[in-house]
Amino acid sequence: MHPRPSPVLVPAPRSYDAAWTRWGMWWLPVGPALVACYATVMVLTILVLEPLAARPGMTAEAIFAALAAAGVSMVGKVGFLVVWAALGVGLSVAGCAVALRRRVAPDTAVALQLGVLALGAPAYFWGSFDMGMDLADTFLIAGGVHSAVPPVLYAVSGWALVALVALQVPRVVRWARARRG
Repeated sequence: MHPRPSPVLVPAPRSYDAAWTRWGMWWLPVGPALVACYATVMVLTILVLEPLAARPGMTAEAIFAALAAAGVSMVGKVGFLVVWAALGVGLSVAGCAVALRRRVAPDTAVALQLGVLALGAPAYFWGSFDMGMDLADTFLIAGGVHSAVPPVLYAVSGWALVALVALQVPRVVRWARARRG
């Protein structure tokens, strides 16, 4: 009796070296660059664009002064968001480093980067929740999205998730064929 093939360790159609020769490695830094751009826009949106959109007519300094008067520590928020964004960029760079050593197939390297981008939406939501609540409590406004940037971030993460799922279809087909024997 043959053991069932693992759904995770499905053999690739070609060897890793042949796949890397065909794909090349020039595209690997694109993933961390995209994640760094996403993280930068995320932090700037949470700290600058959303407060300005929530309180039109006020300057950023006036908004931050009102938040400070209400007892909100902006230093803690900035530190948290920078570390939070750096975590995503670090995951992306780690995935790129693994791929540069050819420890995974090229489609897996792309999947790692798409996965980090897809996780950007929950990262944005979690990172912005506290700031949104502080703005709502301080200025007695409705919480939620006030600028046009968050829907774009959510769309980028959504498309990354769709691409990630689409990239896995050939792997699932190979797994199903290997399972049938």
